[in-house]
Amino acid sequence: MKELIFKAQQLRDQGDFQEALKLLDQPSLKEDAEAAFLAGEIHYNNQNWGAALNSFRHCLQIDPAQTAAQTYVDLILNILEFFHTDQFNP
Repeated sequence: MKELIFKAQQLRDQGDFQEALKLLDQPSLKEDAEAAFLAGEIHYNNQNWGAALNSFRHCLQIDPAQTAAQTYVDLILNILEFFHTDQFNP
């Protein structure tokens, strides 16, 4: 399992996000907090907020002590809740 995560990290570093996510989506990694966290980071960096939020929350279900995943959840929720009233006033 660690080999798959390492390979996914390499693919992410090379910019091949889709292939990295395919590797991380394998059944053997479904209950791996590190894999869920890495998938969350890939989605976050691509501004895919919903998928990132799901991945980080899944990571927290597996390992509630993952403070970095909780930080990402808080950041994403802040992004999604942002509302700038001046944009709607003429």
